[in-house]
Amino acid sequence: MTRLSSVLASLATTATLALAPAAATAQDTTVGTAEPFTIAIPQERLDRILGQVRDQEYLPDAGLEPWRWGVPQAWLAEMGAIWAEEYDWRAAEARLNAFDNFLVEIDGKQLHFIHERGSGESPTPILLLHGWPYSVYSFIDVIEPLAHPERFGGEAEDAFDVVVVSIPGVGFSEAPDAPESLRASGRRYHTLMTEVLGYDRYITHGGDQGALSAAWMAYDFPDAVLGHHTHMHYPRHASSPWLSGQAGPDATQAEQDWVAAEAASPFGQLAYILTHVARGETLAAALADNPVGQAAWIWEKWYYWTDKNSASFDEVYTPQRLIDEVMYYIVTDSFRSSMWPYLMLAEENVATLPEGEVIDNPAGITAWPDPVFPLPPREYVERSRTNLIHYTTPERGGHFPMVEVPELYVTDLRQFHDALRAHLASTD
Repeated sequence: MTRLSSVLASLATTATLALAPAAATAQDTTVGTAEPFTIAIPQERLDRILGQVRDQEYLPDAGLEPWRWGVPQAWLAEMGAIWAEEYDWRAAEARLNAFDNFLVEIDGKQLHFIHERGSGESPTPILLLHGWPYSVYSFIDVIEPLAHPERFGGEAEDAFDVVVVSIPGVGFSEAPDAPESLRASGRRYHTLMTEVLGYDRYITHGGDQGALSAAWMAYDFPDAVLGHHTHMHYPRHASSPWLSGQAGPDATQAEQDWVAAEAASPFGQLAYILTHVARGETLAAALADNPVGQAAWIWEKWYYWTDKNSASFDEVYTPQRLIDEVMYYIVTDSFRSSMWPYLMLAEENVATLPEGEVIDNPAGITAWPDPVFPLPPREYVERSRTNLIHYTTPERGGHFPMVEVPELYVTDLRQFHDALRAHLASTD
């Protein structure tokens, strides 16, 4: 185990001992009415941001090997020039406003979501949950194909009612008064789906932080969650805490190899999370009111976490798309509060299930070839997901499959939907 992995594993163990997972309990929840919302960032704010980008003084390249030590300075300067001279936020804004956006107050805080009702007579509700450093905007290419498959060569009967929600503190969702765990956020999302939108049952889906909320919702609200689908595997079974190198009793060789590789993760690829968890407020202060600084911190994750086996980074994303992704954080001043779920990882254990507990809800896992966070083998997943009905291993797509390979992403979710319908039909 590397030194950094040892530190992170110790931190995770401390969190486990300090505060056992809190059960979802009935609470008095105040719920408002969803109100239509149009995204329109004031021009003065956009002008100020672009002025800061234009005035940025970039560091000399210094001849260092590109991407070995982080963002190459010459590449960052090129991106800055495109940002300052060619970029138009209004185009991204128009893409978002092409769908129905809403704000609703839940427990005193506004929650932002997109709601695209699907085609056909009875589309299945699906809640899409983003992680860091991406957002509702990251799903912009997949909302219509999921909601209206007949427009893309599919069948209307396969449609979803698509709900994409902004994590509290990211984008247009208000931050809580104090940092909130991803499991607690899941209770807000459940209220949105049931009390605001009126769905009795629905699917949860997410990667990264969204995977944690999606899976905990299946655990906390099993009668409402038809099934959950993720492309990161948390929470895990209690015998195998993150970075512990432990696979649990009677583990297969594949499981043992996977946890060993995870525990030996390179220093550079995990350094960011220690900063987020232990010093997130300092990082937020250092990058406050610094668009290029925030972009550099975020873009390096997009570079390292993207699957580059079949195409180069510059072939996978256009500069405009990368700028769109960071601008969503910058125009909404979200960087600081986007750190808050990480702060809570040191306070509340959401990475593992309680001892002896499993999630019985029908589950799906897609093991995209994520270069930094590879998914575990099927048998490892089955130790905590006793009803695993879908496990796939696509050849392409990394940590951001909805952006990297949107067609494959949509196809995989449809396959999970098919498996879920067959499973539910067989158990009726």
